[in-house]
Amino acid sequence: MDDNVEERLPSDKTVKPKRQISDAQREHLNKIRELAMKKKAELKEITLKSKLAKTVPKQDLAKQYDEYVENKVKAKKEEVKKEVEKEKEVEEEEEVIIKKAKPKPKTKKIVYVEESESEEEEVIVKKKTKAKPQTLENLVYNSNRDQLYNRVIEERVKASIIGYGAALGV
Repeated sequence: MDDNVEERLPSDKTVKPKRQISDAQREHLNKIRELAMKKKAELKEITLKSKLAKTVPKQDLAKQYDEYVENKVKAKKEEVKKEVEKEKEVEEEEEVIIKKAKPKPKTKKIVYVEESESEEEEVIVKKKTKAKPQTLENLVYNSNRDQLYNRVIEERVKASIIGYGAALGV
C-alpha cells in the first residue's frame, strides 16, 4: 500500500516560476483594488441604509405605541382621580344621610272603656323601613351577575337544542 502512495505523488514535476509583474501592472492592480474597496464600502453603506430604512417604520410604530400607552396611562390616572372624587362626594352624601336622626316609633294609645273597669293598652306601630339606596358598586356587581347568569342559561338552552337536533338527525 505504501508503494501506491509514493507513485501518485509527483516528485519529478518542476515548479513553475511566478510570473514577473512590471511596475505599471502593479500600479494598475493597486488602483483596481482601491476601486473595489470603495465599491465594497458603498455597497455596505447601501445595505446598512436599507436595513435602517426597514427598521425606521418599526421604530416609528414603537414610538407611536409608547405614546399610546402613555396617553392611556394618563387617561386611566385621570379616570381614577375622577372616580376617587366621585367616591368622596358619594361618601359625603352618605355621611349626610347617616347623620339624619331616625324618627322614633310612634306609640298609639288605645283605651278600651268597659263598664266595670278601664284598661289602657299601649300599641307600638312600626313603620316599614325603606330599602337602602344601593351603592354604584353593588348595582354594577348585581347587573353583571345577572347578565352572566342569563348568558349561562342561554348557552345551556342552545346546547340542549343542538343536542336534541343531533339526536333527531336534523
